[in-house]
Amino acid sequence: MKYKSNVFLLLSIFISILPININAANWQSKAIQQLNGGSAIVQEPSGKILFSYNAEQLMVPASILKIATADAVITHLGSDYRINTEFYLTRDDYLGIKGFGDPTLVSESLEAIARQLKTRLEKQKNYELKGFLLDTHFFKPHLNVDGQSKSNNPYDSSVGALLANFNTINVYKSKQGIVTSAEPQTPLTATALQLAKKLPYGKHRINLGQDNELTLRYFTELLHFFLKREGINIPLRITSRVIPDKSKLILVHQSQPVSEIIKKLFKFSNNLIANQLLIILGGLQIGEPADLEKGRQVIADFLSNNIGMENFILEEGSGLSRKNQFTASQMMKLLVHFKPYQHLLRIDNRRFQAKTGTLKGVSSYAGYFLSPSDKSSDKSSDKSHPFVIMINRSNRKYHRRKVADTLYDGIFN
Repeated sequence: MKYKSNVFLLLSIFISILPININAANWQSKAIQQLNGGSAIVQEPSGKILFSYNAEQLMVPASILKIATADAVITHLGSDYRINTEFYLTRDDYLGIKGFGDPTLVSESLEAIARQLKTRLEKQKNYELKGFLLDTHFFKPHLNVDGQSKSNNPYDSSVGALLANFNTINVYKSKQGIVTSAEPQTPLTATALQLAKKLPYGKHRINLGQDNELTLRYFTELLHFFLKREGINIPLRITSRVIPDKSKLILVHQSQPVSEIIKKLFKFSNNLIANQLLIILGGLQIGEPADLEKGRQVIADFLSNNIGMENFILEEGSGLSRKNQFTASQMMKLLVHFKPYQHLLRIDNRRFQAKTGTLKGVSSYAGYFLSPSDKSSDKSSDKSHPFVIMINRSNRKYHRRKVADTLYDGIFN
């Protein structure tokens, strides 16, 4: 009887645990099938790996690489760092403007700058400005980002020391051929009218492309408009050179804190912001002129020395280039380090606080699984589980979400 009771006891234990093992095998095998040769890794807050597949395989990360750029920028500069744009009165009577790459100079900020300049200029005596002197020497000229094309898509807009509205123009063209600004806060400038001539009927966002002269002219046209509205009349004459010595600094415009810039970077997946930050970081840490190579060097050193990565390929900071190569395990190390800034990422369906990545044939997702038991208001407590999904053979950008849901349900249900 003792033998039989032991048999029944063992059998009951086996039956009680069997469904759990079957369920675990089901969700893991389902995730592997959905990955279709891709890679993924999930770990507990303690560091225990809950799922791993092809985690050491180099993959194209696409826009989840923006997390690396953001982490390096915050680590080196601090979350409260602000990017300056300086305004001078030169001794030869030009309004000098020195740019340091602020990617958030939009119509609203240029309008605010015009009001501040009016106050500063009213305090000056005996001046009559001849035009605008643009100093863009903090950036190396003619910088081209790998993966960037000449399309009108905003994600292909070019980097620069001075730019406005992300180097794009938003217009509407009527069936009668009348062009108007598609943004109430943005005036229609001569450059906008010229570029809209050949466009068909409808709403268009025009990418100013790689033409540095054109991007600087558009920046100046906008500022000229807002200054004129404030009663400051300066001829629309543009010259580009270094601000002369003994010029008088009259205004320093500061961007939002870099943490707020990064929040917008994640929200809109803005490639321009990512590479502006990479270039600025390189210039500040290594020296002028700032360029992509210096930015890559600073971020690569950060990933090696601070994160502990080896044998990765970093081409630029936005994920636009297919030359970027990282493993899921490497990205996991990054997420562990980035945890204090998890709140900067967007929350998706109350399950994920993460960044997506999309290129043709590439679908990636990286961030944090939000525990169903986490009742914290910002959903970024110690209960969240870092995860990485990288699929390089997918024609569906939402493919990653199916894998994420399978992993989430398997771990928490």
